[in-house]
Amino acid sequence: MDAFKEAIRSGLEEYLQSLGRAIDGLTPAEARWQPTMHTNHVAWLVWHMARVEDSWVNRVLSGRTQVWKAGGWSDRFDMDAEETGFGQTSEDVRAMPEIPLNELMEYFSAVRAVTDRYLDHATDADLLQGYSHRGSDRTGIWIVGHILVEESQHTGQVALIRGLIRGHGE
Repeated sequence: MDAFKEAIRSGLEEYLQSLGRAIDGLTPAEARWQPTMHTNHVAWLVWHMARVEDSWVNRVLSGRTQVWKAGGWSDRFDMDAEETGFGQTSEDVRAMPEIPLNELMEYFSAVRAVTDRYLDHATDADLLQGYSHRGSDRTGIWIVGHILVEESQHTGQVALIRGLIRGHGE
């Protein structure tokens, strides 16, 4: 499954590069702008994307402490150590502490380094194994596929918000 793992890496790298382009140069106010009171802002989306990857790779696949906790990021950002953003309300999104995008991307980079290490060592058996999550089993293959889909969808949301703020090509 080396080719499969390389396809995963390629997808992960592609969306992370797209995310970097979408947030490049955004001001703190732009990073927290919401098109409506019921939508997410860019900073929340970046945080959530990193938390999702961290949670799936560390908590579920590896059974390790998440980077969010182990690296002290939840304390640094003064946020709940268990929160990933799943099920949060619009009020929760607005209440997120103001965290510079570059610091959120530092956390994301720390998560990605762990994801890369996981992929370096994951065997076919690891990727085919069932992992329990919220009462159902998901294979490692399903999990990494889900990460790719969710992260690419959120990257598109970030790009859309940037376009709404700055227009096409900015």
